[in-house]
Amino acid sequence: MSKMSHPRDPGLQPSKLHQAVKGILLASALTVSVSGHADSIDTADKRSYHINSGSLSHALSQFAANAGILLSADATLTDGKTSKGLEGEYTVEEGFQKLLSGTGLAHTFTDEKTVTLKVAETGSDAASTLPAVKVLGKTIYDSNDPYNKDYTLRNATTGTKTDTPIFDTPVTVQVVSKAVINDQQAIGLGDVLQNVSGVSKGWGFGAAANESLQIRGFSNNSIYRDGVLTPNNINMSLANAERVEVLKGPAGMLFGRTQPGGLVNIVTKRPQKESYYSLQQQFGSYDTYRTLADATGAVNQDGSLMYRLNYEHLDSNSFRDYVYDNKDFIAPSLTWLISKDTQLDLDFMYQNRRSINDSGIPYDLQLSGAIPGKIPLNFFRNEPTDYANSEFYQGDATLTHQFNEDWKIRGKFSIIRNNNATAQTAANANTNLLGDIGRGFLKTNDDFESEYGTVDLTGHFSTLALNHTLLIGTDYYRSNNAGSSSPYRTNVPTINVFNPVYGFSNFLNDPLGPVTNNKNEWYGIYVQDQIELWDKWQLLFGSRFDHAEFGTANPTSSRTKQVDEFSPRAGLMYHPVSWLGIYADYVKTFNAVNQGTTISGDLPDPEKSEEYEAGLKGEWLDGKFSANLAFYQLTKGNVQTPLPAPFTNRVAVTGEQRSRGIELDLRGQLTDAWNLIATYAYTDAEVTKDSGAFDTTLGSSGPGNKGHRLANVPRNSGSLWSTYDFSGLGAQGFSAGAGVFLASERAGNIDNSFNMPGYARVDTLLKYQQKVGPSNVTLQFNIQNLLDKEYIASSNGGFAFIHQTMPGVPRTYMGSVRVEF
Repeated sequence: MSKMSHPRDPGLQPSKLHQAVKGILLASALTVSVSGHADSIDTADKRSYHINSGSLSHALSQFAANAGILLSADATLTDGKTSKGLEGEYTVEEGFQKLLSGTGLAHTFTDEKTVTLKVAETGSDAASTLPAVKVLGKTIYDSNDPYNKDYTLRNATTGTKTDTPIFDTPVTVQVVSKAVINDQQAIGLGDVLQNVSGVSKGWGFGAAANESLQIRGFSNNSIYRDGVLTPNNINMSLANAERVEVLKGPAGMLFGRTQPGGLVNIVTKRPQKESYYSLQQQFGSYDTYRTLADATGAVNQDGSLMYRLNYEHLDSNSFRDYVYDNKDFIAPSLTWLISKDTQLDLDFMYQNRRSINDSGIPYDLQLSGAIPGKIPLNFFRNEPTDYANSEFYQGDATLTHQFNEDWKIRGKFSIIRNNNATAQTAANANTNLLGDIGRGFLKTNDDFESEYGTVDLTGHFSTLALNHTLLIGTDYYRSNNAGSSSPYRTNVPTINVFNPVYGFSNFLNDPLGPVTNNKNEWYGIYVQDQIELWDKWQLLFGSRFDHAEFGTANPTSSRTKQVDEFSPRAGLMYHPVSWLGIYADYVKTFNAVNQGTTISGDLPDPEKSEEYEAGLKGEWLDGKFSANLAFYQLTKGNVQTPLPAPFTNRVAVTGEQRSRGIELDLRGQLTDAWNLIATYAYTDAEVTKDSGAFDTTLGSSGPGNKGHRLANVPRNSGSLWSTYDFSGLGAQGFSAGAGVFLASERAGNIDNSFNMPGYARVDTLLKYQQKVGPSNVTLQFNIQNLLDKEYIASSNGGFAFIHQTMPGVPRTYMGSVRVEF
């Protein structure tokens, strides 16, 4: 039903010269070398193949390489055609028949080791049976090809864990490809997710901040990497990011405890057989220098052992005084094809980051007149001697075995270690009407460790007229954060917003106090079935059982809580015509741990969430352009709420928050030269229940913040980003792009005592690409906030007394030189 797109070289006109050159290049892509074992092949023998759906050219080249034959053809025959892929054991003859089924093409053996393609119908014109062109070359673009320029990727593993086409998945899944990341020169995850509807910037302490995001109105600090949960107090590099997938709504059925708005999964670059090397140097405003390196290829002659190595070094200052960000990141990976059915992947990541916490500016005090005049956007109210340093390690091992064409099993184990140390002279009070801000000082140290393991079995089978994709899995997760802090110091000199004086560092050597261990542990079992009915209907349903335990312990006390929960999920997709999908889904799950103390002295129950969603999906231009329109209602219950005196050190879980909205995402390739991303979100996120005066029976009553909007969530937001390649207009190698990113007024805190104004930011791109010898050279120049718009990006909206908001980045320039070969 869903057709995979065939990427084309952007901007080239269909002239005879272009068609000839393109035919040669694509013929090169389809021709495969079989050095080493070519003499010993037997085309009657069956071999096991694991070829994903995608472009026909790429599927054929993979098949020929694995079969050990030469495939030659006029590549225009496969232009625009797609394949459903190949899973299982086949002879060469059977494999070609299955791959070419429905394409109108046939294969012919010109000798015992060489195959060429032709149009299947007899009497076709001469162009259909051009002689074989035996040219060695690179494989054409696929989703993991380093040269892939696609803005639309058709499949995503995050939505179902089964690599189901997004068009057939009855939930909202958005994918931001590395082509978009490269075009926008995105450094942080927030820069990437501005291309997805319903995602807004949450609060973070400047350059050192965690990737604090809000999806469908709810905070989401749980970021996954290849399906593994990472700690939320780091800002991980994107140097090895192949793409970023966003699953909207509660994802607990597949991934366990998650935040309700959605799940962000960074999919990393994988080792490739074909050698590829890239070196990129970026340089920009505020002394920003970023070096990126990427290398991949085969380690041995037969290509059964492959490697990949990604590296990043970042040195950057900021428009904010004394704020800096220094980072080193390295990520080696190995893939070992142990046999035709078994594969082992080994991955390691290391990041060392040196930065500083930034409390922003007290914008709300400026609005209220408590501070006379406009606060300079570069005003830094911490101390230059503050710091926020982290060191991160992650190691993964993934073993995949294919039993036959229909069944495979995958096991993954991951271990993470992270140390995070901070010293922060934070501002939290207004002392007079002259702009003097009160401050305090605190040091912290957190040693985080986690282990994660999962095993899942995927199978395809039929019952009567129904085709099933069954997923059965189990996972285990354990984390422990050993945190300690110094005594909070209040006798710190004030600082003036108009005339700051720095140099106070009396408490930097304060000893840390006793260690508190916060533990999370759970195991889950889940089952999911995707049923295809009559080629027009897809039914998805599944459920998960979790046994979760969380606790906190220090030298004087220890508390634990156990929870058993079921997380059901159901969805239905209907395709009335080939380009349209109509879907609906329902999800219920449990999410974040509540860490406070109830009146009875226990840990509170965890948060829970429930969502109803319905929408439309569209695909046009052979799948090169896609759309998703979603309507949803998402409710988060058991929200932790503070209690009034005399229970100010206790909490209740009587709160409830609800988000209702509409989201629209358009993305893809309108022509060979023109890419477009457009998003819009209407998000109505508010508190529907909250605590007020204490009630001995209910634990809480009264309105509290009921009816208040959630902080940092614009009611209306959107983006438009477009690029155009001018090669077809005579400007060979030149392309340009521009975009606008918009957000309406947002509440600055949960009390709704002030609002941050809406804004529109304009970004631009200019790029030139040229072949220089064996290398591809790309020169690129980006401007963020072209019109130098002043705006407030986010606020620490949980507590009104902190007075912390973060200004948006002013006009910023970023240049780049990249060499690929």
